[in-house]
Amino acid sequence: MNSSDNCASCSRKVYVIEKVEANNRIYHKQCFKCKENGCRLTIANFHYHDGELFCPKHVPKLQAVVLTPTKKRARPAEFNMGRL
Repeated sequence: MNSSDNCASCSRKVYVIEKVEANNRIYHKQCFKCKENGCRLTIANFHYHDGELFCPKHVPKLQAVVLTPTKKRARPAEFNMGRL
């Protein structure tokens, strides 16, 4: 076994009988659970967001970001030009 056979959640060694592979990571069956409520997940129902596992009920919702134009600020050298 090498370091890639360590659980992505608890960092302990994972043996074949207790191994779950998801998103190119390895987990113990008991570590493959929702971050919010701790319910056990399966390959069919897990969601992966920002390095964390979630069940369908607790996966974070994506929020829109509104970008507004900003006024160009003068750089300090330009702002103080002509004032000595």
